[in-house]
Amino acid sequence: SPTQEWHHPMLRTVRHLLFPDLSSYGAEPGMGLLDPDPAEHARELLAAAKPHHRRAVELALCDLYGRRAEAIVRLPRGVERALAHRLLHDPRDLPLLLNFIQCGLWLAFSLTLQLTLLPRDGGLSARAVGLFVVHVVVTWAILGQRFILGMHFAAHRTLISPRVPGAALLNALPQLVLANFWGMPAGMYYLHHVVMHHASNNLFSWDLSGTNSYRRDSPLALLHYIANFALHTFLYLPYYAVVKRRFGLAGFALGSTGAYFAAFHALHAYHPAAFWISLGFSSVLGPVALMAGNFGQHQFINPADPADNYGLTVNLVKAPFNMLTFNDGYHIVHHLNSVCHWSEMPLQFIKNLDKYEKHDALVFHSLDYNEMSALIYTRQLRKLASYCVQLRAEPRTTDQLVALFEERLQPLPQAGAPLDLPKKSIFGLQQLLWLGLYAGGMPSAIFPALMVPVFAALSLVEA
Repeated sequence: SPTQEWHHPMLRTVRHLLFPDLSSYGAEPGMGLLDPDPAEHARELLAAAKPHHRRAVELALCDLYGRRAEAIVRLPRGVERALAHRLLHDPRDLPLLLNFIQCGLWLAFSLTLQLTLLPRDGGLSARAVGLFVVHVVVTWAILGQRFILGMHFAAHRTLISPRVPGAALLNALPQLVLANFWGMPAGMYYLHHVVMHHASNNLFSWDLSGTNSYRRDSPLALLHYIANFALHTFLYLPYYAVVKRRFGLAGFALGSTGAYFAAFHALHAYHPAAFWISLGFSSVLGPVALMAGNFGQHQFINPADPADNYGLTVNLVKAPFNMLTFNDGYHIVHHLNSVCHWSEMPLQFIKNLDKYEKHDALVFHSLDYNEMSALIYTRQLRKLASYCVQLRAEPRTTDQLVALFEERLQPLPQAGAPLDLPKKSIFGLQQLLWLGLYAGGMPSAIFPALMVPVFAALSLVEA
């Protein structure tokens, strides 16, 4: 994060929204986040920690009691309290609800501007470019992480209380409606992430987003991984659901996919500029961003046991992005218990440090996944070692850490299932479908259509 001081109160607020300050505890008791007396709780946790775990505890406490920055839009305290206790299944999810509200308000505002200020038959213009730039900056740079990780945790745990009329529809809105504006097709996220990714636990080929078969320090491998997912998701997910006998989910996925393509075609026909600004661009950027993030989360895998949750991902502690993403850095905690509440994850890490030490888990501080991945791709493993939070009584040397990193970046194709004929057939059919959609006049199919030969070339290189 930037080093310069931002003295004006408003500038300090903006800075915190983009680069959260973790220098002091600041959880708001009114938002229902854990203990109202963080200083006393911190002293208790530190006193109970083993000497070689104290640094890990100190770092995780910053995430446990850091000042949350997910919710930019705040409501009067009385309104927030009413929402938390009358609408939410868990009052601690108030930041998550406020996050969805701010995302919905922004999308409604931006789309209204596009539909009213841009002519339906207008081509490229300075006004269109200006609206595009503003939309992308706010939607992706400011709200992107906030929405995607908010939706992620809402997919694992019920947000709106079942006692609220229409709760099922309200709980579905982020995945059915809002997700489309971040490049995630309506109704597909739950099947992809909760049903496939967590159940198959990052092991390709059952988990289409599994990373085990790749050499995970290779940028070319990352490109192949992104292309594979972007090309094959729509048909593979219903196929996976059928194989796992989740027929209802398979039917819902096919139906929502059809509605997704129909809506895309209709909006493009009605207002091409608004389509490309609000949906078309995100349909390209979304899969790239999501899969680059997932690749980073599962870049290190312990070859001794690739299915061990302590060894198939990492924890990133005292990382500013945790304040924007509902503690997304605690990915080991999440895979150990996918319904653990996001506000509790640093505490669960602290309470189970002996298990993390026993399983030789990797923990880093002050980095997000993109920063960690950048050090890996540029072969700066010694620098990455300086961010490692060691949990052993006898710490490894830098050379030993680098050797450990290199070992956990090796491809492990034997850990998963082979890409058999039925799956290859699904992949081929999906590629033909993309080419057919583009040939049939669907402009948004141009990106996956172009990815077909790119994927084939990368497959030869990676073979």
